Amino acid sequence: MPGLERLLARGRARSGETSLADALCQAFRVPRQDDSPLAPVTATYDGLNANRGYWLRADPVHLQVGMRGMTLLDATHVGLSELESEALAASLKPLFEEAGWYLLAPAPERWYGHPSHAVKLRTTPLDVVATRHVNSALPVGPSAARVMRLVNDAQIILHDHPVNQAREQRGQKPINSLWLWGGGEMPKTGRHFQQVLAEQTEALALARLSGSAGAPCPARLRDTPRADSTLLVLPEFPADATAADAARLDGEWFMPLLHGLHIGRFQRAGITLTGPEGGGVQLGILDAWKVWR
Repeated sequence: MPGLERLLARGRARSGETSLADALCQAFRVPRQDDSPLAPVTATYDGLNANRGYWLRADPVHLQVGMRGMTLLDATHVGLSELESEALAASLKPLFEEAGWYLLAPAPERWYGHPSHAVKLRTTPLDVVATRHVNSALPVGPSAARVMRLVNDAQIILHDHPVNQAREQRGQKPINSLWLWGGGEMPKTGRHFQQVLAEQTEALALARLSGSAGAPCPARLRDTPRADSTLLVLPEFPADATAADAARLDGEWFMPLLHGLHIGRFQRAGITLTGPEGGGVQLGILDAWKVWR
């Protein structure tokens, strides 16, 4: 990936967030609470009234126990339908209500918990653990023990649920737990980008909150509509990608970005890499010409 290599070498290093959730909040200058508070932002995007109180993502997931610990697959990876989501959530709502929580499931891959009492909890974003091991990523904080008891009780209900029994008979993975993350109260943010191009709901929800135009991410940089400022959120690079996939990504995005800086099409650019070795760089036109770096 020579384009990305040169951009990273010539750019001015800046601290980066390792999760997409945290990187998005940093880009939109959303202050961190105990978590990066994406739950109320996406809840509003999903049509809920989340302007008051604490909201927490409680997304349905499949936890698989292996030799090295638990691996997590979210609803997108296991193919949870809307009808299945509604049936599972309906069975869990009485449990949550007894504990003083509202459980809402406006989308199969996005569920929400809204408590009637104060919650102090620090969690790990779903994008950090999806398809990965979750052994050391459980919630911590003063409310963690009480909240995790609720999750454990939910796991018992999910274990023999008819929806999961039917899924297993069809060879599909059951929904056997909830992943809590993104908690907080509705944040405020200004308009930092003219347009936000992304597939991820979290990015599009922040775009709407900030008053930016939101649209799907194009297939390559040259298809990006002209704008004074653009946030592009590329799809996750798959773990099983080949060298050809990497070369295609470099040719569609990073080499054109370097060339665009060279010829002055772009005045400046920032790159944030998420994941275990996340980080980022900022580049201006002069930085792009530092060929000795």
